[in-house]
Amino acid sequence: MMKSLRKSASGFGVKLLLGVVVVAFVVTGFSSFFTGGTSGTVISAGETEVSTQDYLLAFRRAENALAQRVQRRPTREDIEGAGIESQVVAQLASEAVLDEQGRRIGLGLSEDRLARLIADDPSFHDAAGNFSRAVFSDVLRSVGMREADFIRNRQDAAIRSQIVEAIADGVTAPALIKTAFGLYNGERRTVEYLTFAPALVEPIADPAADVLTRYFEPNKARYRAPEYRSVAYALLTPEAISDPSAVTDEAIAADYAKSGQRYVTPERRRVQQIVFADRAAADAAKAALDGGELFEQAVVKSGRTIEDTQLGLLAKSEIPDASIADAAFALAPNAVSPVVEGAFGPVILRVTEVQPETRQPLEAVRDEIRTALALEAAGGATQQVFDAFEDARAGGQTFTEAAKAAGLEVTTIPAVTLNGLDAADQPVADLPPAPEFLRSVFTAEAEVENLPINVASGGSLFYEVTKIDPARDRTLDEARERVLADWKAEETERLLAERIAPLKARLDAGETIDQVAASQQLEKGVASALSRQTAPTEIGREAAVAAFAGPSGLVATAPAKDGRSKLLLKVTSVAAAADPAANVPPQQVEQLDSLLENDFLQSYVGELQNLYPVSRYPQAIEQARTLIR
Repeated sequence: MMKSLRKSASGFGVKLLLGVVVVAFVVTGFSSFFTGGTSGTVISAGETEVSTQDYLLAFRRAENALAQRVQRRPTREDIEGAGIESQVVAQLASEAVLDEQGRRIGLGLSEDRLARLIADDPSFHDAAGNFSRAVFSDVLRSVGMREADFIRNRQDAAIRSQIVEAIADGVTAPALIKTAFGLYNGERRTVEYLTFAPALVEPIADPAADVLTRYFEPNKARYRAPEYRSVAYALLTPEAISDPSAVTDEAIAADYAKSGQRYVTPERRRVQQIVFADRAAADAAKAALDGGELFEQAVVKSGRTIEDTQLGLLAKSEIPDASIADAAFALAPNAVSPVVEGAFGPVILRVTEVQPETRQPLEAVRDEIRTALALEAAGGATQQVFDAFEDARAGGQTFTEAAKAAGLEVTTIPAVTLNGLDAADQPVADLPPAPEFLRSVFTAEAEVENLPINVASGGSLFYEVTKIDPARDRTLDEARERVLADWKAEETERLLAERIAPLKARLDAGETIDQVAASQQLEKGVASALSRQTAPTEIGREAAVAAFAGPSGLVATAPAKDGRSKLLLKVTSVAAAADPAANVPPQQVEQLDSLLENDFLQSYVGELQNLYPVSRYPQAIEQARTLIR
């Protein structure tokens, strides 16, 4: 909450505004986004009202943040799963009481300060880096936002910022809390342990039929078959319909002659430069070089190192200063240039390496050109193929017949789950390149025509569900192999536990690990100086949790790192952190401070909500949500 309120209060930057509004435009159109057919109030606190427009902007901010986390545009399921709608309402309610408090106590913002906030925003700067009234107007006009609405938003945010900073800024966690975390993080333990591998009790004989049946019956849900669907699909992309064999050698040669520069690697030179403060210093250095002084000596005399002179191995186009580029590419290898007037002062250049321009011959790129030309031709034909498929379906042809008539290849998946697994619980290898394919397949009806799915390459994916096998319980015969493996694994675990139990009792009674190890002909393991951070790496996560679950002398059992063996362990020493503060990393300190700030602000907002009761208007909120959906 603290984080989101800080972002809100710190100002509604134009870059974020542009992103929010443009996304809204894509979904709803500018007119509906800013008017939405309603100017209603969704939330109020005292005399402060939160409009539908405010709700839409806040929702888009939250949606954009979710998109950054999931690295794609969020689906409706993503938004509902993250609880975005309820979070936005809670956020706006908090902002409303802060705004109302600012109004009640007379907080304000001078026109000069507000103007400075807007003028400092680089989104409104011209090419010279200065605020431009024309740019400001153009930006707001481009997103369909009124100047008054933008200014009000910035003003409200700046006033909220004053309250937020006054309440929570500079709050830090007490040293006592940081010390407690340091002691927790920095505690070191030594653990002695014995490893009991499955081989100590294996092999496990197959059980009698009735034993396996008694095991299977109460666990049959574990082996339940999920819903499977059979589906046929045809992918329409330039790649899918291109025909490289139709591209002639003459066309390839013509393209190479026309666009051959694409296959040229330009000349590159490793350039060094000495930059001088003025022309006199540069001329003096050049005279010394002409008199036999080494370039390296001139570098030292200029107060620089040879590393300072390196521009790198560059093509001429990669050197931004045209004068230096021309001079560098006119030099012979290891020659020194005359004084060159560069953009940042006079310079002397040296070229130490030259990589000549190279050109790939036609034969080396023939196949590449053939593929590119075929794709180019196919790109212009995709609409005709699309129409041919749709016309064939409209004419009553089956999915397969329509695909054949359009020249598309049909791929059939006999059985697939919503998670992309086949009937053998293996990933289906030939799924099409469309993330929403399986979700669409599992919402479709069998043998019903579906809308095609857009794919990333600009093509279309046609599909038809041909069969639906509902989820069901498998019989023991169908699941026998898995059931038998699971029974043996549990039997192995039971036998290991039976073997370990009396040995643990001996340790609890005071015997040492060495004594128990000798009686069982096992080798003792020792893990020293374990912390809560390092223990999982050495003895496994579950054993680490067990090792830190009690005081020195603790005896415990836990799974080993391999997931099959068991450990019998004893904590033989516990050492407190010598320097607790050194065991609290900076990011944890920041988290502690942030949590405390959040507590302060939440408490304050809670008191404000008691002082200024918040009213929510469900009908207006639902209208706003309708605009988004």
